[in-house]
Amino acid sequence: MMLRRFVPIVALGFFGLGCAGLDSESWLISEKQEKELGAEFHAQLLAEEMPELSGHKEVKDYVRKIGNRIVPHTHRKDLGYTFTVVDTDEINAFAVLGGYVYVTKGLLKAATSGAEVASVIGHELAHINARHGVKRLESYMVISGLTSLLGDFKYKDIVSGALGTTETLVFSKDQENEADDIGADYTLAAGYNAWGLVDFFEFLHTLEPSDGGLEFLSQIGELFSTHPPTVDRISKISTKLTGEGIARDSSAYTWDEAEFNAIKAMLP
Repeated sequence: MMLRRFVPIVALGFFGLGCAGLDSESWLISEKQEKELGAEFHAQLLAEEMPELSGHKEVKDYVRKIGNRIVPHTHRKDLGYTFTVVDTDEINAFAVLGGYVYVTKGLLKAATSGAEVASVIGHELAHINARHGVKRLESYMVISGLTSLLGDFKYKDIVSGALGTTETLVFSKDQENEADDIGADYTLAAGYNAWGLVDFFEFLHTLEPSDGGLEFLSQIGELFSTHPPTVDRISKISTKLTGEGIARDSSAYTWDEAEFNAIKAMLP
């Protein structure tokens, strides 16, 4: 595989199948409300936090093509999904409830294959399908005494408050492990080699200093600072793929290197 192209600023946001049963139940936010809240999150994020990449239609179409290839293999394939490339050189990817997935220009520059990008998108789609974001937002609303705002349809107020705390966008260790597992299944079902997730996580792990210094937190940003891709997570994914007989050189799955490299060369 080709060498990675390192970028000056590195952040990390991240934020029939054979997988185990998916616990996507929640008790407060309906799917309709989830989609409406997700649309509000999307609007506020693009307006205030991270602008979408301008122009470069081929790049954005490529990311959407990967996402749309995986969606039919998810548990909630009819939810409706939006895939956005964010114009920043930070290495970052994350999901918002209601079907919104974000991949940064920096992540595309750091990746070495379409399979890596697909594996990351599969991971984020798993968060959405398991309603991890919904559950985090529900907890935030209860703790903050904001549940009445749902009945009043004050979604803008809910989202503005939620964006003021990273707790609603950062997933728990168990949720990350579940997204790793289910996301790998989604990726494989779509025909991409899920070893791409291992490779990308190993790359991200190299960014963490052995002494665990605080400079690592400033490099990776807030959204994944609590549960970065650890050796344990990498080991679990590797064991899963090996146990299922998925080989790195399997002809049944693509690494999508040629098209990806052409797209990567277009990045500003």
